[in-house]
Amino acid sequence: MTSARLRLSRAVLGTVLISVFGLGLGVAPVQADKLDDQKSQIDKQVENGKEDLEDLNTTLAEAGAKLKKYQDALPAAQRKLTDAQGRVSAAQGQVSVLQKKLSTARASKAKLDAERESTQEEQQQSSQMAGKIAAQAYRQGGVGGNLSMLLSSGGDASDLAGSIEMASRALQSQNQALASLRQKGAEEGNAAARLKSVEEDIASLKKEADAALATQKTARDDAQSAKDEVDKILADTASAQTTLKGKVTSAKKQLDQQKSEQASINQQIKERQERLKREAEERARKAAEEAKKKRAAAAAAAKKKAANAARLAREADKAERAAGVEKENSTPSSEAPSQSSWGLIIPSTGGYISSPYGWRPTPAGTIDYFGTGGYVHAGQDWGYGGQCGAPIKAAAAGKVEYAGSKSTHGIIVSLDHKIVKGRALTTNYNHMSRVAVNVGQRVKQGQTIGYVGSTGNSTGCHLHFETIVDGSYMDPMKLLR
Repeated sequence: MTSARLRLSRAVLGTVLISVFGLGLGVAPVQADKLDDQKSQIDKQVENGKEDLEDLNTTLAEAGAKLKKYQDALPAAQRKLTDAQGRVSAAQGQVSVLQKKLSTARASKAKLDAERESTQEEQQQSSQMAGKIAAQAYRQGGVGGNLSMLLSSGGDASDLAGSIEMASRALQSQNQALASLRQKGAEEGNAAARLKSVEEDIASLKKEADAALATQKTARDDAQSAKDEVDKILADTASAQTTLKGKVTSAKKQLDQQKSEQASINQQIKERQERLKREAEERARKAAEEAKKKRAAAAAAAKKKAANAARLAREADKAERAAGVEKENSTPSSEAPSQSSWGLIIPSTGGYISSPYGWRPTPAGTIDYFGTGGYVHAGQDWGYGGQCGAPIKAAAAGKVEYAGSKSTHGIIVSLDHKIVKGRALTTNYNHMSRVAVNVGQRVKQGQTIGYVGSTGNSTGCHLHFETIVDGSYMDPMKLLR
């Protein structure tokens, strides 16, 4: 094939490739924007989930403190209940003893009342007998008068002896009646004194029993209050434990949902890139077929129009360069290329590398969300020695996908760079003090998009720079070297 024909074939091929790729690229951005919108929406949901997780951490801490408070208070309440129950038992024993004493005293009083009543009847009978004797003696002039009368009568000695014996018996009977009367009177006095003592004992025991009953009631009330307190502590503890378990279950479910959503969007981005690659390859194949046909036609035309060949050759050189760029962009890349391939620049102005990409312990003063003591640091940090406000530059030209606050990331800007080397590229700039761009705005490489700050989960002024390739985080230094 002659040089003119070769240049002609390249020109036709380049023209066809430009035509085909131009038509295809007119549709792809619309589809990409739709998926990017979905990604942005899911990212917001994930951020909201992180905020909920922060709230949950606070709630779990509060529930744990409340549970510990209940558990600490339980032993004291149980001791209080045991003490109150012991006082109830002691009061019941005292009441029982006093009631027995009171019953015994009342029985003694009843016995004394009966004995006193019997003594009063006997005393009354003795008093009546003594009265009769006294009346008879009065009527007969007394015992001495009777004796004088017997001596002066001059009767028989045997009659006199009999009369004296009768008088002696009468006197003895009178003395016995008087002695019995005095004894009954003394017994009556003793019974009255004993009865008074028993009545005083009964009054004292009743007073003590009433006081013991009051003490028993107070002890029972204290015991019931202590029991109610223990029951409430147990109920509150059970409630706190149930709430705590529910929160833990909810947290696990939320984390699982976030992982599922993240996997879903990553899969969609991967499928989008594969589709774009297939479409680019298909366009290239069709363009090659069309170019082959055009080459044949051009070769035939070249024989007839030599003058036109030179012009077509010049166009072929230009089209060849355009076709070569498109072909290179449609070729998948298995590894992150060097700086010259990705075309990124370092986004920081000044500063020093303070923390690289990869696993690191949780910094002091920040939140350990998963309790693992560390996490995968998904970006590259540049520190500024505590000084905020340095400009942050766009690492590459792109479209502002997000500009604002995102929970633990603080104030961020997210740039979508579409397809670079056949792979989707997004860059994030976190912890800014403020942004300098708006969502939807297209920025140039090196343009100021915000300023260094320490917002979100941060311990000092720094730039946290992330590179996301096909939906997965990649070490930024591999793209910047």
